[in-house]
Amino acid sequence: MGLSLRDRLLKLLCEQSESLSSAWDVPRTASLPGLSERLGVVRSALHGHIKILQEDGFILTRQAHVIGGGSRKRTVIHPTTEGRRIASTFIEEEKSTEGSLIGNPPSLVEIVGREESISSISGRLVEGESIILTGLPGIGKTAFTRSLANILLQDGKTIRWMRFDSDSDVPLFGRTIIGADSPTTSEAIVGMLPPEDIIILDEIQEVHSRHLSSIVKLCSSLMERGNCILVSRAPVPSGLVGEPIRIEGLSVESARMILGDKVDDELGLEIASALGGHPLALGLWSPDDPLPTASDAVMSFVQETVLDHLDSEEERTFDELAISPIPIGIDEISDSHRIGDLDDRALIRWHSDLMEGQHLIENVRKESWSDEDKQTLHSNLADWWSSREGARARRIELHHRIGAQDSNLPSLLLSSLDSINHEIPSAAAILVEEALEQHPEESSLRSAAVRIALDRAELDLALKHITKLESSPEKRLLNSQLLRIEGDLGQANEEEEIALSELDDEGRLRYGLSIIVRKIDDHMPGIWSKEEAILLLDELNQFERSLPSEHELTPPIRTAVSIARFRIHLASNSIIDATKVLERLTSIAGPRDPIVRRLRLRLDCVNAEENEITLLAARIEAEPDIVERCRLLHSLIDSQSELSPALIAAFERSRLSLLPEHTISGRRLLAARWRIIARIDDKNAIHALRESVHLHLISGCRNVADRLLADAHRLI
Repeated sequence: MGLSLRDRLLKLLCEQSESLSSAWDVPRTASLPGLSERLGVVRSALHGHIKILQEDGFILTRQAHVIGGGSRKRTVIHPTTEGRRIASTFIEEEKSTEGSLIGNPPSLVEIVGREESISSISGRLVEGESIILTGLPGIGKTAFTRSLANILLQDGKTIRWMRFDSDSDVPLFGRTIIGADSPTTSEAIVGMLPPEDIIILDEIQEVHSRHLSSIVKLCSSLMERGNCILVSRAPVPSGLVGEPIRIEGLSVESARMILGDKVDDELGLEIASALGGHPLALGLWSPDDPLPTASDAVMSFVQETVLDHLDSEEERTFDELAISPIPIGIDEISDSHRIGDLDDRALIRWHSDLMEGQHLIENVRKESWSDEDKQTLHSNLADWWSSREGARARRIELHHRIGAQDSNLPSLLLSSLDSINHEIPSAAAILVEEALEQHPEESSLRSAAVRIALDRAELDLALKHITKLESSPEKRLLNSQLLRIEGDLGQANEEEEIALSELDDEGRLRYGLSIIVRKIDDHMPGIWSKEEAILLLDELNQFERSLPSEHELTPPIRTAVSIARFRIHLASNSIIDATKVLERLTSIAGPRDPIVRRLRLRLDCVNAEENEITLLAARIEAEPDIVERCRLLHSLIDSQSELSPALIAAFERSRLSLLPEHTISGRRLLAARWRIIARIDDKNAIHALRESVHLHLISGCRNVADRLLADAHRLI
């Protein structure tokens, strides 16, 4: 038989170091809120056990500062020497082998009164069905699902849990439930998930409208696949097919158990009935509160019993949590002085080290705000976040700038957009769309929205924004990119040529070379024909002759031209010509120059004998630059008709390195990675090819994308 709750509480307390009992700063896990979360029970369930343990001399309580809980002292709990001795005698049952829990699940919470529903739904999941769960905020949907997941884990199932928030999009979904090297398209993600794994999609209502349609499409595919639970506040987003199972309040008898020994049975049943068995509302009620009446709605109870009793400081802190676009950390809140008080009253919801307000309380609080209240709150918090560093800080600051209707929003957003897009691309897409709603005349914002939409292959949205841009070389280049993704190469090339003729010197230098590099990249690995090589070399020579001698970009571009020429010679098996290019670069930069070193290594890969492959792979893995290391390794792999175990192992190690998918070159490198994955992983070859096709398309390599798509169709 397992340990009782009282024994588990004492055992948990004994995990503390002995020195903690006299420390000024103690972790949250020594306080009642932290202990209740770790044990998965409401706080009231621990009161009686704490009292008995203290009377028995097994624990002691005192006032101390809880780390991250504001500046005030709070009650903390420590085991005594006798308590530690008793706990050391506890023997827990050995647990059977459990399955795996992957993703961002919440802590397990002990629930009551849901046994019949859990049994019914788990049976349907075992049969391969998909389930939609819905209900009011705070009714216990997530806790119910987490308990259900625990039962499935004990049966050896693998559970993949996705908790959505405002910034969630399809690529983030993949990284959460598959891992850092997940594909980014819905089709590839769904295809690479083991069919027997249980997928839990929690809080889909939190997804921002910018990403909701693509998330709904992904979730629909997962629901059709089976073995899926989707959890949503009512109403469920449109587009999701299925009859939702509504989680209602607990029965009066079960609800009374949440109140613990705070009240006698008769009064407990009365309160449980008045609050409709709502678990969160019951957890918030205390004996100091007036008795709710049967006519009280839960919302009224929250307003009158919880919100109306917050003092001005608590209210200000809670408002900051409620208006934040995403959960935030203790060190990110402008005034954490009263966080401990809010935490003690169970008004905060924790996600590891991040926190947000309880959704039910937030919803009621937001209804009381006027437009002026919201704008003022946004303005104050924008100023606070402006003092902090990093892309995350800029993302949250700009959310508040938008809410404050800041007139400087366009320039502030554009100055930070690249860094946000690099670290949180889903948030960059949200911010640009919201900013355009307030500043539709800002062409720079509109162009940024086009680029982001093209990067995400959201072609309809990109076209909508392109049509609103005034005629310019930039508009032509963006339209050319859209046409190329859609497959209209003739019109794409025509738009590109006209744009080049209209650009200034710097624009022609940058885009002229990038166009030639794209044409080099837009070839499948293998030996080019001499005709292909001659055409591109002629174009490269013509471009080089057009370089203005005095422009500051000319010297680095001449080096880039030499590298491009080297690549063409290698691709057409003109080893002598490639060697001559390398020798010229060596005479200019010296043999130890990083570029020279990498080109020499690439040449060695082409000339390598079979017995040299392992040594070459080791030399490549010693390359300090991650991008160049992967590029060289891909070249070596593509040069081999058969891959040795050592080379495959080197490639698998390279997959642990994140590549810059926010850049064109990074996407093309990722596309090559997925193409190689398809070569060595027969099981996922089709899905890997689809991901490679997607990445090649959005990086402008239509010819390679078409070839790989044909390969995928042959495999199907």
